Amino acid sequence: MGKILDQYGNPIETKALTEVIAGADMYGQRPAVIATPPIGLNPEVLGSALRAADAGDSLAWQTIAEIIEEKDPHYQGVLGTRKRSVGQLPITVDAASPDPAHEKHAEFIRDWLRLGLVEQSCFDILDAVGKGFSVHELTWHLSSGCNRIVEMDYRPQRWFEPSYQDGETILIRDDNADPAAPCVAGAPSHPGFRDMPPYKFLVHKHKSWSGLTMRAGMTRTVAFFVMFKHFTSRDWGLFVQSYGLPVRIGKFGAGAAEEQKRVLARAVFNLMGASGAIIPDSMQVDFIEPKHGAGSNDIHQRRCDWIDAQISKVVLGQTGTTDSKQGAHASGAIHRLVQEDIERFDASLLSITLQKQAVILQIDLTFGVQAMGQYPRIRVGRPDEPSITEVT
Repeated sequence: MGKILDQYGNPIETKALTEVIAGADMYGQRPAVIATPPIGLNPEVLGSALRAADAGDSLAWQTIAEIIEEKDPHYQGVLGTRKRSVGQLPITVDAASPDPAHEKHAEFIRDWLRLGLVEQSCFDILDAVGKGFSVHELTWHLSSGCNRIVEMDYRPQRWFEPSYQDGETILIRDDNADPAAPCVAGAPSHPGFRDMPPYKFLVHKHKSWSGLTMRAGMTRTVAFFVMFKHFTSRDWGLFVQSYGLPVRIGKFGAGAAEEQKRVLARAVFNLMGASGAIIPDSMQVDFIEPKHGAGSNDIHQRRCDWIDAQISKVVLGQTGTTDSKQGAHASGAIHRLVQEDIERFDASLLSITLQKQAVILQIDLTFGVQAMGQYPRIRVGRPDEPSITEVT
């Protein structure tokens, strides 16, 4: 196999393609677990993390983003729905032309797809929807006439950092990075970071709005909504504790002894938890039902529901497929069409990433660089429905 040059004209070290480069570090910058998770999410912590991320230090923000997706059930649900809707779509490969060589290339990629790597990795690749980008480390099997990717390992975003020089180039956190080595196409090195070797990583970028990758990611939009909902849920718990249960009042006679008072006190406090107690006939316990004097008893629920609806709009573009309402069948069908539009867009971006960072690379290493960009074309998505004229 001849030497392949990277984008800078340097020969690729094939040995690096078969070794793990950005795995977990026990004591370095890439821990497998979150060692010091944020203590409570509040405006100060969240705002500080976002400002630091904008300035080129996204570690705290990426950690918070993981926790938000883990702890908020609604956001996890709708974001998981969006990722899974693309992850289960069929994948097809078309040859560049009817030429036998091009047909051979297409069959080579189809055979690679049968390994199941893409189906297993789609969900994690689409983690870029929430965080702006996702990274998979590629492990290659190199042999004459068959050089292909055999492993695609997900790497957490907190192990990487978008370059603060261009906001786009993804760098590896590495304590052992050579400070004298050039970084980002010859620019001065970032201390503690290193460039990604060519052909070694699949980086999928998914911007929720036009802008730099370092500020992209849907979780930035929903973070404050999630924080406010957690405040509301906490207040709701306090409200239920104070006003959702009847107040127990124990009464004792004027001549009651201290021991009798202690017996009555234990009875009053045990009645709700243990749901049973015994007291002498001379004592009395009254249950006073709350009249919701502190305000509407569903205000917290309505606020949480409203916030969930806003999160659904951000992630799925609509609310009809997540919140069922009476008489909303027709509206739900329209909302499903909106979700399908988003699904097609997500699948299109995924197809482009797989084409550029998996298909072309494997063809180049196995068959050589193809003239005129004639490579097999991979496509993730549902087949186009035939028109009425075609059916009839």
